[in-house]
Amino acid sequence: AARDADACERANVTNPELIRRIHQEYLAAGARLLRTNTFAAAALFGMSDPAGLKEVVSGGLKLAGACAGNLAFVAADCGPAYNLAPETAVAAERIVIDTFLENDAELFIFETYADPDEFLEHCKYIKNAKPSAVIIASFTLSPDGYTRKGLSISHLSNVMQACDLIDIWGFNCGVGPTHLAEQLKRLPMDGKPLTVMPNSGYPKQENNRLVFDSSPDYFAQTTVGLVTRRTRLIGGCCGTTPQHIHALRQALVGVEPPRTLAQTPVRPSIRPRVPAHPRLVDRLTQNKLTIAVELNPPRTSQMEPLIAAARQLQLAGVDTITVTDSPLARVKMDSVCCASRLARETGLPILPHICCRDRNANALRSSLLAAHSEGIRQILAITGDAIPESYKGFVKPVFNLGSLGLIRLIQQMNQDEFADDPMLIAAALDPGVAKPEVELSRAMKKMEAGATLFLTQPVYDTRGLSLIRRVRRAGGKVLIGLLPPVSYRNAQFLSQEVPGIRIPAKLLRRFCPDMTREAAVEAGLEATAEIARVMQPDADGFYLITPFNRADIMVQLHERLL
Repeated sequence: AARDADACERANVTNPELIRRIHQEYLAAGARLLRTNTFAAAALFGMSDPAGLKEVVSGGLKLAGACAGNLAFVAADCGPAYNLAPETAVAAERIVIDTFLENDAELFIFETYADPDEFLEHCKYIKNAKPSAVIIASFTLSPDGYTRKGLSISHLSNVMQACDLIDIWGFNCGVGPTHLAEQLKRLPMDGKPLTVMPNSGYPKQENNRLVFDSSPDYFAQTTVGLVTRRTRLIGGCCGTTPQHIHALRQALVGVEPPRTLAQTPVRPSIRPRVPAHPRLVDRLTQNKLTIAVELNPPRTSQMEPLIAAARQLQLAGVDTITVTDSPLARVKMDSVCCASRLARETGLPILPHICCRDRNANALRSSLLAAHSEGIRQILAITGDAIPESYKGFVKPVFNLGSLGLIRLIQQMNQDEFADDPMLIAAALDPGVAKPEVELSRAMKKMEAGATLFLTQPVYDTRGLSLIRRVRRAGGKVLIGLLPPVSYRNAQFLSQEVPGIRIPAKLLRRFCPDMTREAAVEAGLEATAEIARVMQPDADGFYLITPFNRADIMVQLHERLL
């Protein structure tokens, strides 16, 4: 029964003898803390069967308690429910916690989490109900030291150290002992007690199953190296059998925590490299009107037309060029690669867009490292347009992170890898939304996460002026988006088919099907310049979105804005 994923926690009720035997095997191996078999209970049940959830949780606690007796502690195990909608997850997790409290649990562990915000409200609830309760928080890291939400080990350390709700914190799952040891070197020598529970190693695929085959002796000898003067709990996660725990128990005999932590070696002092290109932040901090112009990367590998357009804009005196990341999910050249080339060719600060649709967290970090290496010091973090219906089934969206998660990831890297030369983080703002309070709340969250600059959707009237003013009053810089229609057909397309754009009827009436191309361009430029003049007192600058990569039109608009 326990071989089925759904059966693991249910076995507390359907096969208690099996769970009792497993607990007893770990006790016999030397374990002195048992976690209840309830890790995925909230994720398994959700709110579909509250009574069944309570039965499984109370059964798990009673089984562990009966086995532990006076030989071991029992930790009430709470795991994340990432498969559920946030509201449902919180409700199910609260049922788990209430059941533990009703059954006199004293020690709680929140394990395999990616962000303290996912469980700190639960911790507050527990401490209010039972002030004597001991709470352990355990996070899962990737081998390079980040959680799935993009939080670094140093950020977790700062939050946990300052949090009075958490008594012990540390890490489990995700990595083997060798990679966890490397990450622990980044922690301060002193601080709250730590728990370390690595996997036995990394799994391999075998007969459609993930199998761990690291030997108990190797695990034990390597995991002993995680002992520091802060370590209070040490054990194992995925792939660790009673044999692994027995070997670890034997290896720990006589081990004394080192007097100092082995810190990551300090690199020789190297003068930070001056970025190859000017930085947008330098102009923004001088409170000068900033003009950014957007260009689309090519659909082929040929960049010469785009470089020519960028040089035309450079000669016209624009302050920065932004580079899109496959808008509307239509494949274009990689935005970071394209931005790096334009920066080398023009010497301008280039602002690449990076969207979350096509990359997981690892790929996003890889792109950011590449951008920084190329001298790029400003990034627009966006979620990305949805995949068109016709692509579905062939092209799969990723969305491992959203724009807020990407902003947090960049800010984490600014504090770690880019600490000597951080990136400016830009974000999107839509002044024309139906619910401006919701958009303002999102903007505030983005600013809290590290964004300092906002680029808006194209504006064609003053409806969103109040939202822009409130963002600026909160300390954000705002470049107002301007996209001139250049023909009757183009105006209709923008208004009817492009997400987030609505052109007022009064402006649409300036265009007619039989007008000349020149007349249509002039009408679009004049209308755009008019709204810009009205908005300029409330703008830090303008974000000019180039129709069809026609730099000549942007040069004309730029002249009218000065």
